[in-house]
This record gives sequence, structure tokens and C-alpha cells, in this order.
Amino acid sequence: MSRVRADDYDDKKQDILDHSAALFAEKGFQTTSMIDIARACGASKSNLYHYFSSKEEVLYAITSGHTRAMHAELSEVAALPLSAEERFSRFIGSFVKLAADSRNEHLILMNDISFLPEDKREKLLEMEGRIIRILIDLLQEINPGTFRASEVKTPYAMLLFGMLIWTFTWYTKGGPVSPEDLAKRISHLFLYGFKSDLP
Repeated sequence: MSRVRADDYDDKKQDILDHSAALFAEKGFQTTSMIDIARACGASKSNLYHYFSSKEEVLYAITSGHTRAMHAELSEVAALPLSAEERFSRFIGSFVKLAADSRNEHLILMNDISFLPEDKREKLLEMEGRIIRILIDLLQEINPGTFRASEVKTPYAMLLFGMLIWTFTWYTKGGPVSPEDLAKRISHLFLYGFKSDLP
């Protein structure tokens, strides 16, 4: 007879993911064990296996969930009936807020996906590629002249994408610069350059 799923199954699963994300971000994936995760959750190691079959499965659940959430929100922003510049600013604002609110998950996505099986890693990279394509399309709308040469599209998008993702190795939302202000500065810097004044 199949095991009946508890009413709080999804809540407990999310609790495992949240604690695992904190541990992976602080200690690294390799040095965190399933026992460490169980202790952080106040559960037994055997209990964890009701939810995840391996530490790699936990890692994939964290990174894929974070990437899917980002893609879903950024896709909605890019489809808004607004000017390209406004959608670009909102794209940056949404990206910064999501990454700041989920900094542990964001750091793991940057640092630990090499520990995933190749097929899972390729799925994540394909998801990231969809986000980059949204960015390319926005930049194409903003400056079609520059993007007339196809070979510059990915470099421009990756310059900005790299700025965004690496920002969260040092940035935390509790500091003197709010996520909203940071997003405005990133948008302005990329679109207008350092010498022009922020309005």
C-alpha cells in the first residue's frame, strides 16, 4: 500500500530547502552533509529521505526553484505594455529584489551547480539562457542600431548579467543602499554611463 502524504508535507519540504540553502551558502555544498541538514531542521537523517533521495537532489530543487521563479517574474515584466526603457528598469528592479530576498539560493546557483549531475546542470543552464534571451530582446528594442551586428548581442547581455549576478557576492539588502536604489543605479549606469547624473 502506498504511503499517505502528510498534510504538512510541502511545508516540511520547504523547511528542508530553506535550511539547506542557508547551510550550502555558509559552508559550501561539499562540506555540508545530510546529517548537518537534519540537525538544522530538527529531524532525523532518515526522515530527510522521505523528501529527497540525495544531497544533489536537494541542491537541484533549490537552484531550479530559484531559477524558475526568476524566469517567471522576469518574463512577466518583459511582457508589460510599457516602453522598452521602462521594462528594462523593471527587469533590473525585479532581478535585484529577487536575488536580494533569496541571497542564499542565488549564491548557491553561482557557486555549487558544478556538483550536479550533467543532465541537471544542463537544464539549469538552459533556464538561465532563457533569462539572458529576455535581456537580449530588451536591449535590442532599446538600441537596435548597436544590436544590428549579431555578434555583440550576447557580449552586451552578459556584461550586464555578470554585473547583476556577481553583485550579490558582496551586497546584502540590510546595508545603506536599498535594493530599489541599487537597481536604479545599475539601470542608469548601464543605459547612460557613469558620467551622466542620476535623475
